[in-house]
Amino acid sequence: MKSKFKFEYRITFLYIIIGLLWIFLTDAILVFLINDNQVLSTFQSFKGSFYVVITSVFLFILTRRYTQKEEEVKKRLIESKERAEESDRLKSSFLANMSHEIRTPMNGILGFVGLLEDVTLTKDKYLIYVNLVKKSSERLLETINDIIEISKIESNQATLKKSQFDVNESLNFLYGFFKPAAEEKNLSLRLVNSLSDSMVVFNTDKNKFESILTNFIKNAIKFTREGFVEIGFRRNNGTYLFYVKDTGSGIPKEKQEAVFDRFVQADIEITRPYEGSGLGLAIAKAYAAMLGGKIGIESEEGKGSTFSFTINGAAVADSQPFEASTVQFEN
Repeated sequence: MKSKFKFEYRITFLYIIIGLLWIFLTDAILVFLINDNQVLSTFQSFKGSFYVVITSVFLFILTRRYTQKEEEVKKRLIESKERAEESDRLKSSFLANMSHEIRTPMNGILGFVGLLEDVTLTKDKYLIYVNLVKKSSERLLETINDIIEISKIESNQATLKKSQFDVNESLNFLYGFFKPAAEEKNLSLRLVNSLSDSMVVFNTDKNKFESILTNFIKNAIKFTREGFVEIGFRRNNGTYLFYVKDTGSGIPKEKQEAVFDRFVQADIEITRPYEGSGLGLAIAKAYAAMLGGKIGIESEEGKGSTFSFTINGAAVADSQPFEASTVQFEN
């Protein structure tokens, strides 16, 4: 319960009470013990000086503690204010980025739909415009899905839907799905899997598992201009590790942790030249935690990056023996 009286009033009141008690009690004791008036007067002078010294020290300690407490409160308020301002700035940047990511494909859809109304269009131009409308629609849908997913994560509404699935089948599907996109940029897409002849069945959320790898692969292709993108899987001391390695632009060391933070990616300079909501890695990190694993990054600016996540062996429903992978992480 908060005190009704200010600090200075409480100190003054305390000082008066202690002073009065000291005077009356010590006088009564000294009169009772000493009969000599001269000696009594000396002791009374001494106890007065003693009271002034003791109460001064006592009041100094109280005042100092109060001042320190006030300074700590002010410091916390300033830090809270700065965090709130930073959060507002990042969210404003995020909203501006989302606005751009929604408006751009919408303008593309509306613009090319308008062009499709031209009855004099050739078949080739018609197909080009239809393809651009499709790509804009896919980009818009992807942005909306990211917003919905991060909203579920923020409100703790994201849930696991476990099912049994073959890891090899998922990896082969993702490899085949992204191969055309890699080839379109003249990139080599590799699948390094020591379990090609074995079945490993996981009992976890397949959609979230594939969503993590999808985000890794999409980013690798997006940020890589030449070289390769490698999808890999290996077992390490009872833990299953999945990774996506690229020869892209890489990420500065001081910004590597930030790429997984919500709202922060929209403010990172390295993402600005590229389209996208900037929420993929934040969603991937949350999903990895939900699957009982951890997410990681190894990157060197100008040489590429390796994004990885682990799943505990407890997620494996059934597996056949296999040799440990010899895949090495190289930047």
